[in-house]
Amino acid sequence: MSTSALQDPLTKTPVFLSEQNQETPIGFLFLEGDSLVIEFPGKHPEIRIPQPKARKTVEFIGDSSIRIELPDNSEKKIRLYLSSNGEGRFAVYGIREWTGIDGTEPRAVRKRAFLMRFDSTGAKIVTFWQLVLPYVIFGVTFLLQAFANETSPEVDYFAAAWQKLALSPIVAVHYAFLLIPAVAILFYNRMWALLTTFQMSLLLVLITAGCYFLPQEWQFLPTSESPLLIQEYWLVFTPYMVLLLLPAFYYIVVMRRL
Repeated sequence: MSTSALQDPLTKTPVFLSEQNQETPIGFLFLEGDSLVIEFPGKHPEIRIPQPKARKTVEFIGDSSIRIELPDNSEKKIRLYLSSNGEGRFAVYGIREWTGIDGTEPRAVRKRAFLMRFDSTGAKIVTFWQLVLPYVIFGVTFLLQAFANETSPEVDYFAAAWQKLALSPIVAVHYAFLLIPAVAILFYNRMWALLTTFQMSLLLVLITAGCYFLPQEWQFLPTSESPLLIQEYWLVFTPYMVLLLLPAFYYIVVMRRL
């Protein structure tokens, strides 16, 4: 939970008197203007701590526990526990950042960034698919040649072109764009890598489409021996662009779901 979430009056964080048996909260805390408010049900008065006094009044005991000095009695303190399911950590980090305690803001930001990780097997499968895509297409060309009794000039050209492209600088560019964010997705579940990989996939497709306007000798394509119904460049690269970009939209689905 970030500072902005604490400031939302509809998002009140429940607080408890113990770390266990957290069934019924004793109250709720939230930020209202420049004050931290802890409200209690019934006739108990709320505690309101102005931001300038927060450094001296709020003490952080752990990732999900704080100690509050009562405004009307500086010698008396109350210890409050936040949700033990992990959400309390976000609230504590948000309060740390709001109080402006020296040295805590960068750590709080890093902790929130560490905790903002996704959990999606589908996103990892898409990432792995994108990494191996050039060699999947490369393998398909061998299957076409091995099992197709009669092939068309288009199939023959497509197979010849991809067997050449698999070891060309074009595939090196593919990995230069995708490898780092792909590692962040596959091994570290980083949220930022989902958007980065989607953007890199889109950029790769745009670059690939733009390369059509380069001189033909720069396109690393063999010369066709027979007339083709589809232009050589699009015959070779359309499957690559479609199979690269369409699965990448699943990253957007994952980000919207979190």
